[in-house]
Amino acid sequence: MADGFTKLSNLVNDTFTVLEVKGYGYKKWDAESHKMLFSRDFEKGYRKVYTVVTDKGTLDLGATQFGTLLEGISKNGKADIIDWSFTVKSNGKTGMDIRYFFNPVWNKPVQEGNGNSAPLPDNSNIDVNEEIDLSEIPF
Repeated sequence: MADGFTKLSNLVNDTFTVLEVKGYGYKKWDAESHKMLFSRDFEKGYRKVYTVVTDKGTLDLGATQFGTLLEGISKNGKADIIDWSFTVKSNGKTGMDIRYFFNPVWNKPVQEGNGNSAPLPDNSNIDVNEEIDLSEIPF
């Protein structure tokens, strides 16, 4: 596991594995003091972020980004992203215009390592080609 924080921009065209989710808090950049402010409770101007420990370092993910990871591996309404690997892509832009895209790594081969890598999830029971009956979706 990598120590310290990393940014999503450092993971574009790469893969990371979720090792732990520490929970969430609220953060806001303070331009005056040039530092990130943190609050356990919602405050005006703050955004909700989830702290996710990965094999590439600790990430702060927005609520939508975190939800995208969960939705990507959800099966019958259940999702646990621990030990799952995800690829990261971007729209190629920078700054406020950048958008990140996550895809779960399905049936990733086990790689030899230093013994610190997380075990891969057993996703053999998930059929990615399973047909979905749209009449069963309540919308």
